[in-house]
Amino acid sequence: MNKRLITPASVKGTLSVPTSKSLTHRALIIAAFAAHQSGKSAIVRHPLRSDDTTLTLEALRQMGYPVRVEETADSITLVEFTGKRAVSSESVSINIHHSGTSARLLTAVAAVQPIGETRFLEIDGSERMRQRPMQELIEPLAALGANLTHTNGFLPIRIVKPIPNYGGQKTVRVDASKSSQFLSALLLIAPLLDDGLRIEIVSEIASKSYSDMTIAQMAKAGVHAEEMQENGAVTGYIVQGKQPYIMPEYTVEGDYSSASYPLAAATITGGTMHIPNLTQDSPQGDRAIVPILEHFGAKVSWSEAGLHLTGSKHLRGVDWDMNSCPDIVPTVAVVALFAEGRSIFRNIEHLRYKESDRVQAVIENIERLGGKAFTEGSALVVEPASVLHGASIPTFDDHRMAMSFALAGLRVQGVEIEHPECVAKSYPDFWRDFDAFCV
Repeated sequence: MNKRLITPASVKGTLSVPTSKSLTHRALIIAAFAAHQSGKSAIVRHPLRSDDTTLTLEALRQMGYPVRVEETADSITLVEFTGKRAVSSESVSINIHHSGTSARLLTAVAAVQPIGETRFLEIDGSERMRQRPMQELIEPLAALGANLTHTNGFLPIRIVKPIPNYGGQKTVRVDASKSSQFLSALLLIAPLLDDGLRIEIVSEIASKSYSDMTIAQMAKAGVHAEEMQENGAVTGYIVQGKQPYIMPEYTVEGDYSSASYPLAAATITGGTMHIPNLTQDSPQGDRAIVPILEHFGAKVSWSEAGLHLTGSKHLRGVDWDMNSCPDIVPTVAVVALFAEGRSIFRNIEHLRYKESDRVQAVIENIERLGGKAFTEGSALVVEPASVLHGASIPTFDDHRMAMSFALAGLRVQGVEIEHPECVAKSYPDFWRDFDAFCV
């Protein structure tokens, strides 16, 4: 087993973080649709190159969208979808491995693709991905008329016939309480249906900031989603049909999820970190990392040169609703280990359906370090111990476990991260950058 020993260190530096994984997934799909509808080029500049986003790009290529890629040794500089999609004469099986975003969004994309007679489009994944929820997407796609097969509500899912374009605007109901990706998937394909789509929400939307991000990216490409409300609560969306995606060019911004690690590292060590490529008014829900770290005790300032943060050795516990920023829960839970008093992170139950059960994984790893963490209802509570100690930290093949618990090693001697290579899922150069900002 590979392990990486973390050495206690202070933090200081300037770091351009990778571009956003979430925005990259959506931009690639929208650009593919735009190029197909117009027959003209659609360009995505500086998409994230990671395991997950590469899977989405390759899946779109397998579905028949012609694409050209310009890249360097370190990054992809440009992805160009060059025109109309070609319908394959063969069946296509796509393996999205561990990527939940790819699975949900691409299953919906597959459901609107013309398929040759006796052919199919299949989405499959890793053993863990075959355990993650898909029924909440299968049901509305089937209600729309897609002929599909599945394995008791899980992957693999095979699209035998796509959604037919007839019969007026249909209404589907979606349960997005485990993931907003089910809602985002339906939103993305809605304007491709001749009569559009009415989507009714049957529960609270988990991580609503991500479906809001989808709507914002659709709007940038000229597609409008009308929000329905009742008594101030969002009850659904109406997307009119035959709205073409128009996106000749889009540049992906820096990723707040990735930025959470160097910013949290500076916070707990009393160090300083400057990140030049974050957008202050970003649609990313994980931008909440900035005010959360401020409440812990960090000092933050913005300028034309980007974000500047200075940490503190005297942190205080926080109480925060994490529904719209789930990916940073492991990060802030580690920060809470070094704060005075308990921290409470609310609305975290949907983290149980990620690459790992992140609620249980965070609790177990905090206990390995000698800290105390537990759940109270749908909240995670962290009560730091007076003395923490080193430990071998399992990552559960979850990139966010590796990156967040590496931070603990900056303050605690003897922290080892198991299977450190799993960071490639979202941040392939994490360890290079980690070494660069630890001094």
